[in-house]
Amino acid sequence: MNRVRLRQFVRPGLDVLFLALNPPVQSNANGHYCSGNRSRFYDLLFMSGLITEAVPKSCADEVVFGTTSVNYNRSAFGVTDLVPDLVETHSGKVRPSREHAERALDNIRRLSPRFVCVIHSKVRDALNRYGQCTRDLDYGMCGPILPACNAHFVLNYFPNGNAIPDAPKLEIFRTLKTAL
Repeated sequence: MNRVRLRQFVRPGLDVLFLALNPPVQSNANGHYCSGNRSRFYDLLFMSGLITEAVPKSCADEVVFGTTSVNYNRSAFGVTDLVPDLVETHSGKVRPSREHAERALDNIRRLSPRFVCVIHSKVRDALNRYGQCTRDLDYGMCGPILPACNAHFVLNYFPNGNAIPDAPKLEIFRTLKTAL
């Protein structure tokens, strides 16, 4: 089993907290979020205008999540995983539990980000199943759905490795940008 090398970028007062599923093997080996050869996450952030410059994947997490220098309107972004302790690329092998969902939602309440952007259907499914939210997450802007929390939730499609075209992914990110 691989040791987790990814450093989560979380802190109170974020404008957007991106909530991913788990550390994939290649990004974990690189030691940087979304740094795998096939990752398109930062490309989509740039094309949507959420970041103002293209950044190399080899250090993009440090720039996008560790600073505000390239983020739209100097917004503070962060990133964390629902299942932070499992290094696995094949999402079919990742089984989010009630404990994972509850821990993530407790962290969201504690950190109080303005927006939480969920970027994987398995994260959506776990939050819908275990989150005790006021309504289910659906793609796009979902609003504040977590009791005792003002964060607005956004659900976007996974950025790579699927048949979903860029247009709906970019539309959701652009809507998030407009809300910032």
